Amino acid sequence: MCWDGNNPSQALVFPLRAPRVSPEETISRRTRTTRSFVASLFVAAVALTGCAAVEEPKTEGAEQVKEEDVTRIDTISPASGSLLGGETITLTGEGLSDVSSVVFGGVSATSITAAADNQLQVVAPAAVDYAVGAVSVTALSEENEVIASAANYDYQVLTGVDAQMQYAFAHWQDYNDEVWGIFPDNDCGNFVNQTLIARGWVETEEWYSEWNTTGDFSDSWARGPAMDAYFASQTDRATRLSLEQRSQVKVGDVVMFDWDPAGENGVDHTMLVSKVDPVTGAISMAGHTIDAQYRDLDQAITVENPGATAWFYSIA
Repeated sequence: MCWDGNNPSQALVFPLRAPRVSPEETISRRTRTTRSFVASLFVAAVALTGCAAVEEPKTEGAEQVKEEDVTRIDTISPASGSLLGGETITLTGEGLSDVSSVVFGGVSATSITAAADNQLQVVAPAAVDYAVGAVSVTALSEENEVIASAANYDYQVLTGVDAQMQYAFAHWQDYNDEVWGIFPDNDCGNFVNQTLIARGWVETEEWYSEWNTTGDFSDSWARGPAMDAYFASQTDRATRLSLEQRSQVKVGDVVMFDWDPAGENGVDHTMLVSKVDPVTGAISMAGHTIDAQYRDLDQAITVENPGATAWFYSIA
């Protein structure tokens, strides 16, 4: 059919054409669409990961807090002391307020006082077997965390008793026979008197031994009753204590034994006090004949020698 222009019903209806778009405009529209899609993906990713990018400062901050919470011992003052211990030592570091114990070379300090959050005051124990030298110092927190010190504690011979105990523990078993010889069957008095020489006592006409050179010696050096009488006469440096006064006994004192008090032979044996337990009061002894470092006093006079008795000389 042809349109003659006079009949409106015959008018042809043509579809609308989309406006012509240039190639440049097409690329621009595609770029905007791509950017919008990528932005949507980023938002979704952030929502799923919980803003992972923001967590880095938090992790760094947590590490800083962890470093600040480290418990440690930095310094020990003073850093040396007597073999017998007893010095008040100040430990300085970080986070020391929760420390439950402090150990010097395997031996626990006898008391712990918190001076501040970063300071502790402890009383140094005696050196193990009165040995000279530096030992490690460690602490234990209430959470059972072991805290190692950056410094050691140095045990030194500072007193006469230090020298006496160092000698005793060097020769309780390894006899110093090249200098003093050995008294056959009973070397107990010989040993105790050697330790007193190491402590600073000097031989006299009443108290001496040349056993290893001339074979001569005083009875007070090697015979129990005479030794007891000699000590009793030294009132300026030896004080007699009964068994009931044992609470006054200290390391370095002398013990006299009578295994049979009903007899009249007097002193049967002598030893050196090597340890006094501050809690139980138990007394340990070093000596010869029955070689020992820590022989128990009560065991000796009850189980080993029932009915025996003992007394002491407290050495000034």
